[in-house]
Amino acid sequence: MEDWLARQSLRPLPWMALFALLLAIQISPWWYPTPDAAAYLSIARAVAASHRLRNLGGVHLAYPPGYPILISPAFLISSRPFVTLSLMQWLMALILMAGVYRWTVRLAPDAALLTTGLTMVNVTLWIYFRRTLSELAFMTVMIWAAIVLDAVLEAGNRRSTALKAALGGLLLIALAMIREPGVLLGLGFAIAALLRVRDGELRLADGLWMSATVAAPAAAGVLAFLLYDRATARAAPSAVFGTHLGGFLDPAAPILPRIVEGLRLQISEVGRLIVPGMFKSYAAHEQWININVVVYLAVFALVAAGWWRLIRRRRDVLAATLPLYFALYVVWAFDADTRYLLPFLPVLLVSLWFALESLTRSRLTVLASLLGLHLAVALGYWTTVEIPRGRECNRQWTAVATFVPDLRDTTGLIVATHEVPECARLMLSFLIDRPIPERKSPGDFPQARWILVPSGSPALPGFRAQKEAQRYKLLARTGG
Repeated sequence: MEDWLARQSLRPLPWMALFALLLAIQISPWWYPTPDAAAYLSIARAVAASHRLRNLGGVHLAYPPGYPILISPAFLISSRPFVTLSLMQWLMALILMAGVYRWTVRLAPDAALLTTGLTMVNVTLWIYFRRTLSELAFMTVMIWAAIVLDAVLEAGNRRSTALKAALGGLLLIALAMIREPGVLLGLGFAIAALLRVRDGELRLADGLWMSATVAAPAAAGVLAFLLYDRATARAAPSAVFGTHLGGFLDPAAPILPRIVEGLRLQISEVGRLIVPGMFKSYAAHEQWININVVVYLAVFALVAAGWWRLIRRRRDVLAATLPLYFALYVVWAFDADTRYLLPFLPVLLVSLWFALESLTRSRLTVLASLLGLHLAVALGYWTTVEIPRGRECNRQWTAVATFVPDLRDTTGLIVATHEVPECARLMLSFLIDRPIPERKSPGDFPQARWILVPSGSPALPGFRAQKEAQRYKLLARTGG
């Protein structure tokens, strides 16, 4: 088995074409709404229509503009360009796959094909591949930025180094404008450069100027966006969006319990990405004594040992960035499923490869078995959960579109009760380009002028039925 797998590694193109095909069959006209996805599409539509940055009609973006700008050309084709967006996601996935293979082949050539395959068939990647969210764009830009920055450290002459550093700096700006934590790649570059200085492979002066050239513009860009985000949030407060910086600097929990919980979440996230079928298995809030956590601690220890072996052998920029990124989300301590560590899945897999070095002579067989299991999980979740969910959700376009003429040009706050599915609420928000927060209890949003409720809901004091369509009813406040 090992010999056969080794031979396949020498001919990666047919297998990579298969991975591309597995993603291509998921290209779809369906939209999978999330609050972030609705915001990204609104910003992208505003960029395409007016060349202005607006989020659901407001000046406060709440999200970096990189991903919306990237997908904005889709709205030049259609007002609901979901097939085009799906195709764009697929093209990004192909560029990501090429980057993962190129990055991996430098560090672990024997495992490059399998680790690339494990990245591309991971169920979490597939989930975000189908959604108009920034994860795929972030991963794609980051892997190529890391490749360029590694080349900066290995360039043979000053002119070549300067050109590659400039390109790396531009990619780093793009990365940070997709998601602010991307700026950490610049700090990872500086760490890798200093390690090379310590090893005698690089002069300190060269390491310092290269680090400044690469990291300073991206850091300035992130700072400018954070200041803009905070200023627009104060000038035009939103019922839906806060600021990333506000959530980080004003947490609900004290620092020590937050870090302990964040550590549990990130350790679990490593395990949930690596162990097939466990991406939805996690312990309750602040629960360390749990069989899932025991499994994840073992996987984390194995991956950490492999990462240590990797960074000692190769001063790799992406590997040097991983602890910084991990620490950031430990402090952030927000449960976002397996979303946060997904961009570093290739590093986790290469670390696993290095960890297996001293445990087995059948490392390729282990990775191939993992690939088969992960593919089965991804296919199973897509066909049994995501397809029915997407079909049911996208049946609601006709119903929610009925309310657009009543709401598009109105003023006043629009809300939806918690009985209205998030899918329908966000579709209506997308169509009228207005935020529609969820009203969880009668006391929420007392200033609401319009309320979307399920058909058959009892009358609400002070409101009258304005229109009803299929399963929903729009209530309007009486008395002006």
